[in-house]
Amino acid sequence: MSTLALIVCLGFIAWVFRWDHKNFRAHPRALWVPTLWMMRCGSRGIDYWTGGFGGDRLDPIFVAIILLSGIIILLRRRINWRFIFAQNLALSIFYAYLMISVFWTDDLDNPAIKLFRPATDLVMALVVLTDPAPKEAIMAVFRRTAILLIPLSVVLIRYFHDLGMMPAKNWGADIWIGVTTHKNPLGQLCVVAVLAFVWSLVAAHKSGKSLLSRKVEWVYFAMCAYLFNGGGEQDSRSSTAILCGIFGLMIFFVLGRMKPNIHRLGSRLATATVVLTLVYVTMTAFDISPKALVAESQGKSPDLAGRDLIWSETIRLGLENPIFGTGYGGFWVPAVWDKMDPGVDNHPMEAHNGYIEVFANLGLVGVGLMILFVIQTTVGALHTIRTDFEYGRIRLVVIGIVLLMNYSEAIFPTAVHIWWFSFLMVAYSAEPKPNLRGSTSGVHPGIKTVTATHPKKAIA
Repeated sequence: MSTLALIVCLGFIAWVFRWDHKNFRAHPRALWVPTLWMMRCGSRGIDYWTGGFGGDRLDPIFVAIILLSGIIILLRRRINWRFIFAQNLALSIFYAYLMISVFWTDDLDNPAIKLFRPATDLVMALVVLTDPAPKEAIMAVFRRTAILLIPLSVVLIRYFHDLGMMPAKNWGADIWIGVTTHKNPLGQLCVVAVLAFVWSLVAAHKSGKSLLSRKVEWVYFAMCAYLFNGGGEQDSRSSTAILCGIFGLMIFFVLGRMKPNIHRLGSRLATATVVLTLVYVTMTAFDISPKALVAESQGKSPDLAGRDLIWSETIRLGLENPIFGTGYGGFWVPAVWDKMDPGVDNHPMEAHNGYIEVFANLGLVGVGLMILFVIQTTVGALHTIRTDFEYGRIRLVVIGIVLLMNYSEAIFPTAVHIWWFSFLMVAYSAEPKPNLRGSTSGVHPGIKTVTATHPKKAIA
């Protein structure tokens, strides 16, 4: 029965990929390279699925192939690097600092190897940005990733328990993980799928198509709801992912309602920030914890399943290297567990908070650069939404989700993470500058103008 279910699943996936090819804009074949990378970010390592082929060798080979392929694609596109760096200065400085910091980590045998995965994230995001239609390219990467990984997760959970579920602690029900490594990444994968297919439905509605006729989207929504529910078990639900999904949809539809007055978005965003800050300060003054209220509404303990202690211990130990941190990937090593409070007894590999994670690894310098990076990204998205509403809306939705998700999950700046890669895809900016007549050139501003002399070169 399990083999038959897998065969049916793979046949369904193949049919949906054909449907996707017929119903959406054709993209260069090169877009499959970042798509494969996103699929890897949203699942487990290649070695896990293949048994390692005699050792942990295939995943590094896969990363190297993807990285090399991305570099070749970018070289063929003859990117105007000066323009790209000028438009993304904060991102470039942050990544330069991140990569330099690897070399002062104490417990890595070969720090250079640590650079390959974050470098691949960066190169793949550039491949998407320099696509002739970056907005559609981002959503195509999201959609294709969901097309493959969501049905496979359902089948693994239902018919291959050893692969799709992980043993629970304290004799509870086994935890749903699907193709991922934990319930939280599974929930994050579902958020990607929901966002991709909501955008697909909205695009279909604008073209005059009936929403009820879009059966593929509704089937995927049903599968995501099934995975979000975790079989009715609280331990299999990712509350963070559910809240982030709801938050992202709220941003998406609120921005849609604001489209006629989108020029006021900046001032309204500033007002909302001030109001939320005042509410938070007022609640704190009256000894009311917003965090506890949200946690209890999701059936969680007020300390967010022990995250409070991990946060305080990570900050305490991070203060040993407050300026520059321990270097990228240098904090969560076995030696740090011995220094932590005995209450942190699960050997964590992250701070479960992206902002604290940046401080622990990159210090106050990294935090400052990260803040500048986020500000530049947000300002760029606010500019985009005035010139290309749908593209700007997608950028702002992803930014909002990532900023919220980092409160209880360490997304910043985790390589090979589905939402860090998503953030990089929308963080890059290459806005065309208006010419003397007030219009913009049809040529992608990040690519030098060349005359294609061979049809295959034009494809890439």
